[in-house]
Amino acid sequence: MVRAIVTKTGNSYALRVPKRYIDDNHLKLGDIVNVEEPLHEQKKALDALVEQGKRRGGIRAISDPVAWQRKQRRSDDPWEKARHGSA
Repeated sequence: MVRAIVTKTGNSYALRVPKRYIDDNHLKLGDIVNVEEPLHEQKKALDALVEQGKRRGGIRAISDPVAWQRKQRRSDDPWEKARHGSA
């Protein structure tokens, strides 16, 4: 994990990271990086997954695991639902 400091530059905010992080990741000025979603978004997605599991029932209730797996692959993505607020 890299520790970053939030600073204000004009009307914008910036993250200051150690030079080691920049060097290790071969970054240069103007590069675009991905920042992970805030934890509350991840928690919403996890809650959606748990809720989906509760609706589908326990593992012992699965009589045909192969058919169940096929159905899971065709079903809605709970992470996508959480991103759009329909958990």
